[in-house]
Amino acid sequence: MQTEYRLLLWWLLFAATHVLGSSVPVRTRLLRRLGLRGFKAAYSLVALATFVPLVTTYWHDRHAGAVLFDPPRAMRHVTEVLMLFAVLFLVLAFASPNPGTTSAEMSGRRANEPRGIHRVTRHPMNTAFALFGLAHVASNPTVGDWIFFGGFVVYAVASAWHQDRRLLASGPPEYREFHAATSFLPLGAVLAGRQRIAWREFPPVAVLVAVLLFVALRLVHPLWIGGFAS
Repeated sequence: MQTEYRLLLWWLLFAATHVLGSSVPVRTRLLRRLGLRGFKAAYSLVALATFVPLVTTYWHDRHAGAVLFDPPRAMRHVTEVLMLFAVLFLVLAFASPNPGTTSAEMSGRRANEPRGIHRVTRHPMNTAFALFGLAHVASNPTVGDWIFFGGFVVYAVASAWHQDRRLLASGPPEYREFHAATSFLPLGAVLAGRQRIAWREFPPVAVLVAVLLFVALRLVHPLWIGGFAS
């Protein structure tokens, strides 16, 4: 089987098991049988069982398939800007956990007043994945690249939509208020007048960690993975 088809297959398996495992009927049944921690552990194992083969398939045959376009050298700057924001959103997502996630349920936190990065988007981690995918699609021109990295964009949007639907249907009542006050599209709620950017709510240490992590990744990338496609 060609690399492109194997990448597509692993993405479909990863997405399908995620959607199935987090659907209300299946999730409710598993929670009743395994408990919250057991469910999270099983869910994570299934994710690894499908995501690791996806990554290794791409890693062993990078840039597979037909070349779709010839990225200009200036595209690397677009990639770097997108990656800076991807790392920033990812670190801030950990610094301010989404109150609608399973981790929030495990810690007893409930949906509340949006703060920090959640004023920008209620799904900062998904936004980070989408920006990561877009950054690499912009400068990697083959079909295999677009399937692998484009999958991050599609999955980030689809899983955020699915999580919202599940929480609105079966989550805590407070989540409806949280959902109404925020947006998935970055700055959507701010532009609509439902939110404002409160800079003081962004932990300075988290922002510094994000910048340092981006610099480290930028330095290591050419040595570990390679330079930009040309």
